[in-house]
Amino acid sequence: MNTRSKRKTTLVIIAAALLLTVIVIVAAIIVGQRRASVLPENMETAIVERGPLISVVEADGVVHSAQSAILDWQTSGEVSEVFVEVGDRVVRGQLLASLDQTSLPASVILAQADLISARQELDDLLNSRLQQSQAQKAVEDAQHALEDALNPDMAQAQAQVNLASAERDLERAQRNYDILMKPVSAWSLEQIYSNILLTEDAIADLEENVAEIEKKVNQTVLQPFESRTLYKQMYADLQVQLAQARKHHDYLAARYDELLAPPDPVDAAVAEAAVFAAQAQLAEAQRQWQRIEDGPSPAEIAVLEAELANAQREWERLKDGPTSEDVAAAEARLTAAQAVLQMAGLTAPFDGMITAVYIQPGDQVASGAVAFRLDDLSRLLVDVQVSEIDINRIEVGQNVILTCEAVFAREYHGRVVEISPVGIETEGMAAFEVIVEMSDADSSVRSGMSASVEIEVGRR
Repeated sequence: MNTRSKRKTTLVIIAAALLLTVIVIVAAIIVGQRRASVLPENMETAIVERGPLISVVEADGVVHSAQSAILDWQTSGEVSEVFVEVGDRVVRGQLLASLDQTSLPASVILAQADLISARQELDDLLNSRLQQSQAQKAVEDAQHALEDALNPDMAQAQAQVNLASAERDLERAQRNYDILMKPVSAWSLEQIYSNILLTEDAIADLEENVAEIEKKVNQTVLQPFESRTLYKQMYADLQVQLAQARKHHDYLAARYDELLAPPDPVDAAVAEAAVFAAQAQLAEAQRQWQRIEDGPSPAEIAVLEAELANAQREWERLKDGPTSEDVAAAEARLTAAQAVLQMAGLTAPFDGMITAVYIQPGDQVASGAVAFRLDDLSRLLVDVQVSEIDINRIEVGQNVILTCEAVFAREYHGRVVEISPVGIETEGMAAFEVIVEMSDADSSVRSGMSASVEIEVGRR
């Protein structure tokens, strides 16, 4: 083949190749347009840009309030008033409910008296010289007791007076008991029974007279010398006399039955107890007289001297005013009484929201019965478990992104606020508790919701 034929063949091949290339390009454009026509109309596109590469540790947890408390009663009683409802915000120290004062145990009711006494005692310590005066009087009393012991004439005379008085008291108590237990004489019974019979005869006569006068009052025609008004007055007088006679008869009958009956066991027991008490008093008076009949013993003198020394030491301790220990003890008693009184009501221990109410007025509650649940929802926390593999990448203050399954298409933010230094073994691997605080929680996030967290541990 010559050179011209070769060149012609080469040009044909090049033209075919160019034509094929154009066909492929046109086909690609047509296919691309067809594919573009079937894409969703709402498909979004974006320009790829440079940005940070963030490394995160993922974990799951539960949202809870920063502080929560179950409030229960410290004593028993009947609920008088409930001042809050679910959803109410309360402040620390606010009264939430109270018990009826009349239903409280005696110890709580008596705490009011203890409170007054403790407050008075503290006031006396801080604002008066009462203790100093009492200590000074104790010294004087101890001195007088010692002087009396060294000069026993007066004490012996007083012991004799006490002995004579105890003997008289025993004699009187024994006489009262004997009178109560002595059987009634037959003459007394006959006398009262005779009076009963006489009274019954008088009642019968009065009833007969009343009946006759009643006929006169109801009679249509009277004799000229008769007066209806006079008969009515006589009838009224007889009715009064009859009522008095019947009352006297009832008294005599009751007295007769009382004399026939044995003594009342209660009266007999009281009279017998009075005898025993008088005997004990007499025995004590006799012991006192025997003790000082010959004057005080050396041991008794030594005791009185020791008591005088103790009183003088107490006076030295108090003469310059109350000590800090006395004031602290009085303040402790006051605080204890106040604490007992506070059992009659429930107060909020911190600011928060009432999330549950378990009582209502009229309920009978016992000590330990649950009344309210209080949550501080001003801060929401999430507790998550991080494995030992990732825990060393976690630091306090790291940023966190949170999502809640119950809140659709919403991200929240927070930061790590606490990392447990001790792990808990689960399935052969240690896990550490990490607490995350949410910084932009809204009303959609509630305590108890599950949450997924992404802790940012690195950024490039």
